[in-house]
Amino acid sequence: MEEDFREEDSLGRAYNARLIRRLLRFAKPYWAPILAAAALVAIVTASDLAPPYLSALAIDNDISAMFQPMAVYPASANLPGGIDYHGKEYLPQHFVQGHPTQWVQVILSGGRTYLVTGVTPGKAIKITDGVATSHGATLPATALSGAGVSAFRFPFVHGLLLLGLIYALAVLVAFGANYAQTYILGLAGQRINFDIRKAIFTHVEHMHLGYFDRNPIGRLVTRVTNDTEALNEMYTSVMVNVFKDVFMLVGAVVVMFTMNHFLALVSYAVIPLLVVVTAAYTRFARDAYRTVRVRLARLNAFLSENFSGMRIVQVNRQEQMQQHRFDRDNTGYLKAGIRELTIFAVFRPSMSFLYNVTVAALLWWGGGSVLQHIVEFGVLYAFIGYAQQFFQPIQDMADKYQVMQSAMAASERIFQVLDTPAEVTDSPVPQALPAPLRGEIRFEHVWFAYDGENYVLKDVDFSVKPGQSVAFVGATGAGKSSIVSLLGRFYDVQRGRITVDGQDVSTVPQQQLRRAIGVVQQDVFLFAGNIRDNIRLGDEISDQDVEAAARHVHASHFIERLPGKYDEPVQERGSTFSAGQRQLVAFARVLAHDPAILVLDEATASIDTETEALIQQALARVSHGRTTLIVAHRLSTIRGCDQIFVMHHGRIVERGTHDELLLRRGLYWDLYRLQYREADQPLGEVGTN
Repeated sequence: MEEDFREEDSLGRAYNARLIRRLLRFAKPYWAPILAAAALVAIVTASDLAPPYLSALAIDNDISAMFQPMAVYPASANLPGGIDYHGKEYLPQHFVQGHPTQWVQVILSGGRTYLVTGVTPGKAIKITDGVATSHGATLPATALSGAGVSAFRFPFVHGLLLLGLIYALAVLVAFGANYAQTYILGLAGQRINFDIRKAIFTHVEHMHLGYFDRNPIGRLVTRVTNDTEALNEMYTSVMVNVFKDVFMLVGAVVVMFTMNHFLALVSYAVIPLLVVVTAAYTRFARDAYRTVRVRLARLNAFLSENFSGMRIVQVNRQEQMQQHRFDRDNTGYLKAGIRELTIFAVFRPSMSFLYNVTVAALLWWGGGSVLQHIVEFGVLYAFIGYAQQFFQPIQDMADKYQVMQSAMAASERIFQVLDTPAEVTDSPVPQALPAPLRGEIRFEHVWFAYDGENYVLKDVDFSVKPGQSVAFVGATGAGKSSIVSLLGRFYDVQRGRITVDGQDVSTVPQQQLRRAIGVVQQDVFLFAGNIRDNIRLGDEISDQDVEAAARHVHASHFIERLPGKYDEPVQERGSTFSAGQRQLVAFARVLAHDPAILVLDEATASIDTETEALIQQALARVSHGRTTLIVAHRLSTIRGCDQIFVMHHGRIVERGTHDELLLRRGLYWDLYRLQYREADQPLGEVGTN
């Protein structure tokens, strides 16, 4: 069944190993920057994991440690991290070694700082009027002087300063690594996309014309632009960043479990719910995403069709009906978008809810443990930070899932284009055309069909001598244009062969063959740029030769009147010029390239009488010395041809000169008589030339 080009191709899985392997081939030349980006991701992850841990150290080892119990050691102990004061060394609780017998505690009360001795860790101390008591017992308390306060405060201030510098360094490293990783990965992604676009364009350029008949131009443009951009999102947003998410998850789990087993298990309690919510999201999001793309494709196809055919819509008063059709497609797209939005709106708050449940559980059990002196407050603070880092990658999964879904669908469509083989290829043993080329053409019992066995040319056999002009006439669909398409090898014949100067065209390189043939079609295509470049078409043709070609075909008559003359800007498809002017530029283009064979495919069908007269005058000079093939609708334009071939249902049924064919009173006579009758010319005036 033929695929409807208005529909999106069916979506595969969000992860397809086969497609990923093929995509990685495009990434292979850039493995060095990608590996560098991956290494930078590891640095970024480590830098992002450091701040909660550093905050815990600052809180437990410095901010609150000064007012926690300290062990007393002899001054000669020289313990690392100890505080020297009045011949003794005081060691904060988190540095305590061995089993000290004496404990002291620094306490703030009434704006003064006291050193209380004989304390028992874990027991509350109260100071009233300089007297310290603990559970009814009086403890010795000494008010510290400014020097004493500084002695006890300095190690903790120094520790905070050191941790602050490390914290700032971690932030700077994360910023620098993030910048470098984003830039390097983005650059690699752009290079990969450049290669993919180039591969698609190069491949499509070498496809035969039948491929473009079966594939709408809008679809091919989408492959080169939108689909490659979807892959760029995957390369830059997912390919390396997914490692960052994995590193972040694993790193957070390891650090949390290392810091406190109990709080880690509390944090992991919601993982089963996370799995359920994530699985449900991926299932429903995929279906919703595909529905949105299909509805959008229908809407875009409808808009493109209607904007292109707006004249027909208005002439036939179909505005109301088209409005109803637009409302139908637009409503379908709206409903699909709302469904996708609903699924996404449920997933994000679900992740936030589970995160808040985790934080609440940590505050409940962790806060109780802090009050019981089982867990340090800094550890609890760090766990809340790590819980956020644990949930963030999972929350980001929604965005990455959509990117992967889009990338897999885009890559499947891209490879569908790249995997389509070119039906017209150069021979593995190419043969060059003779030089100089004389222009002798032979069709030897040629059979040709665009599709299967539906032949449009049947046993076509004729020859054209060098320098001759021949014409092909017949009803629409008789096979006239197919002959000139086969000569330029835009298609290959199924049976028979075509030769130029005795050389089979199937053995001649396509570029060389087409360089020898100049074609002027009914619908002339002009590229955006200027007139000079449209005549030159990228070849090294001097300005003098360009202008000489224009003068020979009388195109200079209108070009010289333009403000910019030969540098006059040309809009897309030459929309600012008349059909006759575009045709004259096309004749100048062919003449400037000086081909040995000239093909005119209905070249004067859309030309007004005055312009046709100019072209007819120029044709004698243009075709002089060149083999000329003319596909004609107006029989008046081919009277002077050396041979006229009359085609009917893919066969040549009559051949001869204009006068010879009229005398036979056959199909050519009928066509000639009918054409003049349509022109309201009395039959009595129809005669021979």
